Amino acid sequence: MKKYLIIGDADSAHVVKWVKQLAGYFDVYVIASGTAHEKIWQLVPDENIFELKMDLKEQGGNYQIIKKYRKVKKIIKKIEPDFVNAHYITSYGFLAAMIKRFSSLKFILIQSAWGTDILVTPFKNKLYFWITKFSLNAANLITSDSEYMTQVIRSMSGIKTLTFTFGLENLPEVDLNEKKDWLFYSNRMLSDNYSIEEVIEFFSRVAHDIPEALLIISHDGPNRKKLESRTEESGMSEKTRFMGFVSEEKQADLYKIAQFYISIPTSDATSVSLLEAMAYGCIPIVSDIPANREWIREGENGIFYQKNKTGSHELKIALNNKENFAQANRDIIKEKAIFPDAISKYVDDLQNLKP
Repeated sequence: MKKYLIIGDADSAHVVKWVKQLAGYFDVYVIASGTAHEKIWQLVPDENIFELKMDLKEQGGNYQIIKKYRKVKKIIKKIEPDFVNAHYITSYGFLAAMIKRFSSLKFILIQSAWGTDILVTPFKNKLYFWITKFSLNAANLITSDSEYMTQVIRSMSGIKTLTFTFGLENLPEVDLNEKKDWLFYSNRMLSDNYSIEEVIEFFSRVAHDIPEALLIISHDGPNRKKLESRTEESGMSEKTRFMGFVSEEKQADLYKIAQFYISIPTSDATSVSLLEAMAYGCIPIVSDIPANREWIREGENGIFYQKNKTGSHELKIALNNKENFAQANRDIIKEKAIFPDAISKYVDDLQNLKP
């Protein structure tokens, strides 16, 4: 069995998902920047997991991963993997690219883009742009989870790029009668890019028209205290619940009962959370950005949020067609976003690559 090494944030649900699917095809190894998620320890033999135990932050400073060049190179030399797959181009991807370019080690390098590493970071300054191009062009193959992101990648690199979503393991069973008509759910990170303050302001406007409206916010982030204060200032504290991180099982329960799912980041690739909400028959309210346009059709299966314009009127129209919205969204997920199907095709593509 061929050896497949993943380098990245192994505490992430995304990496867990990749490991779970790839373990059916390869002898999987993991280099975790910090510590590995407990599910990875269940999926992969202990001796196949290497934890760097670094404390990397969402806000930056990931250049510290480069200090682990020698250690990671030594691990790769020991493993002798056929494939090395770095997740997140401008940190782990850069490290893997340097090892491939500046050492004698032979392996097939796959660079997996996640979103901000292609859509935001490269355009902060010339150095980041160079790092991104260098990392992409060292690869044998690149993966992207949206057509828009693939277009940006192709503007920087001619390396073959596969486009498929991180997707769902399967289409969940849903009882639409469990949904509460005016329950809103948001589960994006509480940081600037995800516009949670705007979510709260939007909900406040709706709740003044619809007294029974409720908002649940799960996830966490650097802006949590500020957002909780903003909720109190708007008089919405009794109608809004901050839950922090929730388990996968609890999140599924929230999707089941939420009628509206709201996600309005300023920049994003395909959001797995959006796909999950669609699969559970929620009505998506999303920002009008390229990645979302690949999944949402205004008035057919979701609503594009417009600041200071979208309100209870648009929501009532969607609510009157909630069964049609739910069916349309579930059909889309079944056709385009089941992850095991995508991985099966991906594995086939890997067979044609050479170091």
